[in-house]
Amino acid sequence: MKPLVSICVPNLNTFPFLRERFDSIFQQTFDDWELFVYDSLSDDGSWEFIQEIARTDKRMRIAQGPREGVYPAWNECLRQTNGEYVYIATSDDSMAPDFLEKMVGALEQHRQCELAHSNLVIVDENGERLTRLTWPECTVFADGAPEFLKVPHVRHAPYNGLLQLTGKHAILSITQVLLRRSIFSKVGDFPSRWGSISDFNWEMKAGLVAHMVHVPDTSATWRIHSRQATASLEYGTVAYFKMVDDMIHDAVSTCEPYLPPAVRHAARNYVERARELGAYYRTLRELRDNTLKRRLFQFGRMVRTGPVRREILGRMLGVPKWTEHATTEVREWLESLGLRPLEHCTLSSNSHGNTTRMHHPNP
Repeated sequence: MKPLVSICVPNLNTFPFLRERFDSIFQQTFDDWELFVYDSLSDDGSWEFIQEIARTDKRMRIAQGPREGVYPAWNECLRQTNGEYVYIATSDDSMAPDFLEKMVGALEQHRQCELAHSNLVIVDENGERLTRLTWPECTVFADGAPEFLKVPHVRHAPYNGLLQLTGKHAILSITQVLLRRSIFSKVGDFPSRWGSISDFNWEMKAGLVAHMVHVPDTSATWRIHSRQATASLEYGTVAYFKMVDDMIHDAVSTCEPYLPPAVRHAARNYVERARELGAYYRTLRELRDNTLKRRLFQFGRMVRTGPVRREILGRMLGVPKWTEHATTEVREWLESLGLRPLEHCTLSSNSHGNTTRMHHPNP
């Protein structure tokens, strides 16, 4: 009988964090899982440590392959496993001991959902909680719907995906989600064409086509450190925002056949409007040190027809920026089409039968 959950650990030179990663797996209160570790030819002692760990648990399989990037490694993990649920356990992060138990339970109870989503704790290299960057403030997850943050609820597609028209994540890290394997038949494997931020595209596609259940009483951690794949990425640059625009366009085009008819007919105009407004505010940010060019740019846009002109006139009348009310607008738009973007739900306290706490010996 195949295990219910496939835990996938892609790794490249994260030796300082591996013990914590594996401890967080072996100490789970849920134990119906397989563990596959894919190492991309690490040279910092990681592979030797992984081999030592693998000798102590028959549920663990390991392999090495070439350094082709983050997402090809994730995809290789998918090919090598077959559980109904998939958890990408990034090798420098961790999760609460009850994470899998509660996330599996949520998806078992809500079979219409293909993602379960937990709270996220952002930590530094030493595992200390960061105060300069906090979840969910760095995402659009709670924007426009703060009353849902601390309660179990279902997010119906395409709500989460449309939130990412703002250019911000609705799901910040793959480490905070458990995936039903069936989702990959709709959105495909993880893309890599946009480098180390390509997960934004995959997450947006998932949000457009799949329902998600939020599980607020467990959590995963996401570690910020100098060796991670996105550490050198220059957020806020023209190149960065161009990639975000490309990922948004690709996600909407790919998922259009799955969108509800009422959304599909209006989505193209809505997406184009979001792109224009996003580009307008990014240009203002680039010109923030040149008042004259900034004013000339705004004047040039105001004399044209379209969403930017309406935005400028609205700002002159005291209307908040589009970026400040876009998420509320998305929710109200979907509700006006007769769709329910958010719905409270219940989660059983004993969500997946009997479980056994596993204590794994340290090598």
